[in-house]
Amino acid sequence: MLACTQVAADQVNWDCRATPDGRGWQCYRDGELVPDPEAPESSAVDDVQAATPAPQTDPAPVSAPPAPPPQPLVTPDDDPAPAAADTEEAPAPRAREWTTDEPQPAAQTQKTAPAEPETAVAAEQPMPAEPVADTGPVPVVTTDDRSATEEIDRTAVQAFDDSSSPDLLAEPEPAPRPQPDTEGQPQTVSQPAPDLAAISASLDRDIDWERCNFISGSPDIRLQAEQGPDAGPIEVNADAAVAQFSPRRTHFSGNVELSQGDVRMRADELSVNRDSGEVDARGNVVVIHPDIRIAGSAARYQLESGQGEIDLAQYRIVPMRARGDAEQAQLLGDGQSAYQNINFTTCRPGNSDWQLTAESLELDQVEGLGTASHAKLRFFDVPVLYTPTLTFPIDNRRRSGLLIPSVGYRDQTGFDLSVPYYLNLAENYDLTLTPRLMSKRGLMLGGEFRLLTETTEATLEAEFLPNDNEYDGDNDDRAAASLNSTTSFNARTIAQLRLNWVRDDDHLRDFGNNLAITSESHLERAGELHYHGDTWDALGRVQYYQTIDEDIADEDRPYSRLPQLLMLLKDPDGIAGTTYHLGAEYVNFDRSGTMDGQRIALAPAVSLPLHKPWGFVEPKIGARYVGYDLDNPDPGIDDSASTLTGMFSLDSGLYFDRSAGFFGNAVTHTLEPRLFYLYVPEEDQDDQPVFDTGLFDFNFDNLFRENRFNGLDRIGDANQLTLALTSRMISDTSGAELLRGSIGQIFYFEDREVTLPGETVEDDSSSAIAAELAAELGGGWYTRGGLQWDPHDGNGNTDQALAQLGYRDRENRVFNAAYRLRDGVTEQTDLAVFWPVSERLGFVARHNYSLQEDRLLEALAGFEYGRCCWKMRAIARRATNGEGDDHDTSIMLQLELNGLGRFGDDIDNALERSIYGYGTD
Repeated sequence: MLACTQVAADQVNWDCRATPDGRGWQCYRDGELVPDPEAPESSAVDDVQAATPAPQTDPAPVSAPPAPPPQPLVTPDDDPAPAAADTEEAPAPRAREWTTDEPQPAAQTQKTAPAEPETAVAAEQPMPAEPVADTGPVPVVTTDDRSATEEIDRTAVQAFDDSSSPDLLAEPEPAPRPQPDTEGQPQTVSQPAPDLAAISASLDRDIDWERCNFISGSPDIRLQAEQGPDAGPIEVNADAAVAQFSPRRTHFSGNVELSQGDVRMRADELSVNRDSGEVDARGNVVVIHPDIRIAGSAARYQLESGQGEIDLAQYRIVPMRARGDAEQAQLLGDGQSAYQNINFTTCRPGNSDWQLTAESLELDQVEGLGTASHAKLRFFDVPVLYTPTLTFPIDNRRRSGLLIPSVGYRDQTGFDLSVPYYLNLAENYDLTLTPRLMSKRGLMLGGEFRLLTETTEATLEAEFLPNDNEYDGDNDDRAAASLNSTTSFNARTIAQLRLNWVRDDDHLRDFGNNLAITSESHLERAGELHYHGDTWDALGRVQYYQTIDEDIADEDRPYSRLPQLLMLLKDPDGIAGTTYHLGAEYVNFDRSGTMDGQRIALAPAVSLPLHKPWGFVEPKIGARYVGYDLDNPDPGIDDSASTLTGMFSLDSGLYFDRSAGFFGNAVTHTLEPRLFYLYVPEEDQDDQPVFDTGLFDFNFDNLFRENRFNGLDRIGDANQLTLALTSRMISDTSGAELLRGSIGQIFYFEDREVTLPGETVEDDSSSAIAAELAAELGGGWYTRGGLQWDPHDGNGNTDQALAQLGYRDRENRVFNAAYRLRDGVTEQTDLAVFWPVSERLGFVARHNYSLQEDRLLEALAGFEYGRCCWKMRAIARRATNGEGDDHDTSIMLQLELNGLGRFGDDIDNALERSIYGYGTD
């Protein structure tokens, strides 16, 4: 522990020390206490916790001094005096010299307790001072003992508690301390050079620069806390301390560490004004906030407001893993900061492949926004962009400003440039305006309005192109609009709205950007209300379609449902363990110029589920009713036709299992035979219309359906038995299904008399064989397959088939090979791959070909190259835009700067649509 001896030229004996409460001074002149008439009231900055208790003094009479007490300059001692035995008097420490203009009091010394280790500083008790003979001025001497603290101002010094407050600051080498020469005089030591390596290490600690994706999912931003009286006590650790009476300032030097709440500061020298809370720091300054870390040569900081300035700054923005340098950094409080003459990048330290320079930069952590003035973007030191003002996100929240442009080329549009501007109109709604310049067609204006409330999420999109230069239709004004919304009135009730409209039938082909959109024939307009109960669900719907292709005949267009009401009930709490079932529907069908009308359908049933660990049996009995009230019925159709029939089914299965091995893995091998019997008597339904009914695609799951038709206009007659077998390999370790194989077939006991118009009676004794296979092959490989084989056509015929082989690993290597067949409808091959060949380079390709039509559906090829802080993607794509051999060729380029945005086409979304398993994260 440091002690203090004061020396003066006259013979008046002064003895100054901290008050017992640690908040002021007690000075004795010739043994009499002299009060401090200028001592100010305590402030928040005085809430500095003592590392050691204040020295105890004997009470003394108080006499008013003729002048305020002098301002002592106290510096640490050199090597502390060795500890003495309890029965011996501790040797007096060396004295300090005063550095004020006041007459210097006579020297006095204090006895001190033996020095203790740093962990025991709080237990030290100083000895009372004893007068000593005047020895005259003595030199200033210092010590490197970090456990020592100044007795005269214990309220200004406290060591960090490393166990409760982890130190984010790297420990620099201690600054060189002046040493006495051979004659006992102090030596002058120059200011040490900044330790750049240690500063950078402290700024980069716990920042994962190798994490390649920008902020994802919901934002997790901790806003900078406003500093104030409740920010907590100030804690300081330093090699040396100097305190003054007026102004009430304490100067710390040598490895200074200050903390208050979640703010940390380190410097070679630091001065604290204990009245105003102002801090001046010099030499290797590091300031750490929760989300911003700044280092510099000097700093001025206000503890209560959290405001300050830092010169020659290096900074780190922790949530977005960004860094840079600035001539000056300003902390403005409330999550605001500003920087002058800056550079900015998200590349890891030592790498600046891209860099943004600007005259000024403002970061708003409350809004999640960065704004740069006179910004210049350089990529590999090549200028690529200049803008007077650039606004960019520092997290993934919404904010107003220009978004990243999209640039590309397509056969249909020519050079294609879109520049979106985002307007954050309010907390719960926003607007994006997107001018789109197409060299072949002109300027299109697009917009997207989004609304978000506690119950509703809605999106309105529209685009308008006046005077299309390429279009030769009746009107060269092109337009489209869509509205989608979902409203949750409560946990059970949801409303949905889907409205789509285009002005002409070529709009999607000319301006769409993927195969699914450009091949649409009808656009839906629907409103729905869903209710989900404990045992029943209800749906109310109105639905209408816009047919894009005007050449489609009225009788081939879909019916509108104006309205549709549907209820489904499944109550497992019936009598004697039974389950009640009910399906009920009312629909009013409407279509211009053709037959329309109303349909009512009911399907009540009762089942008795009997389940055991070794198997199950579930008999079910019910009835089916459908009735119509028609307008303008077609020839042969009854305007009030109806059908009532019964239904019986019996579903059953067994479970067998045994322990086995599968490619070295311990697995449980199962055999699961299943038998399903269905009986529905035949009822003539040829006098009924067909509004929305067709046949289900035949697959393994549909072997167990109660109606082979996918609508209610036909109730299929049945007297049939389904036999099926499923076998699985289930991992004993993870429970994952490593292999599943299923095969099944229906055996008919009667012909199927009920058919759709134009179809013939089915008289085969059995159905096609349906089989499925799925396997996890290990090492990232998997396979899927399906087959529908009809044994009744000569030597047999494959009606449908699917074969897929896929691969995906942790390095995001993706490979897909697929073959699809639907006899008489389609036959396709599909090859797709995304394959990183190194840490920086990856290739992507897809080839989707129709064997049935002998034409290309889609082909693309390109590459992705870059580091964690940037990616360059280039894709060439050729895809069909309708029937025949017409294709659209496009070239897409994209530059993604991690933390700044994406320039160019939306390539990653296009690849996610085209290549199953591809992802940019």
